[in-house]
Amino acid sequence: MAAQAWKFYNKAKKYISGTINLSSATFDLHLYQTTTGFVTVTWSTASQLASQVVSANNYTLAGKPLTSVTWSDGVSAGQKKFTSAALTWTATGGSITPIKGAVIIARTGASAKDGTNKLLCFASLTSTAFTVSIGNTLTITMNASGIFTLT
Repeated sequence: MAAQAWKFYNKAKKYISGTINLSSATFDLHLYQTTTGFVTVTWSTASQLASQVVSANNYTLAGKPLTSVTWSDGVSAGQKKFTSAALTWTATGGSITPIKGAVIIARTGASAKDGTNKLLCFASLTSTAFTVSIGNTLTITMNASGIFTLT
């Protein structure tokens, strides 16, 4: 399955200049069942999202924190790159289903499940929703060029 490139939510660009600190904030990746639940670029907070994957079988509504997050110099002069390590979910006790896309949310509220947390970016992971069957693993590996690069 071929995932699409990460796309910014419109207000994320504004938040990066103040509310979201790419060097020190905590970011969580959440999985969604349908694209209609997360692809509206005018949304700005987690409370606007719909159709998150059900909390069960080693997936939680808090998502999974990004690890090894870096906001560093990019390949060319004047570029900055935002990236993280790969994330994995192994289905235990049952399947994780259905999965269609992912959203990266900046933890600006009181907890990972706070509806006021700010939306950063999203990606459709596949054109058709899929299931991670019990005992199998979903790994989301960020592009070597970064989740995104700004100039």
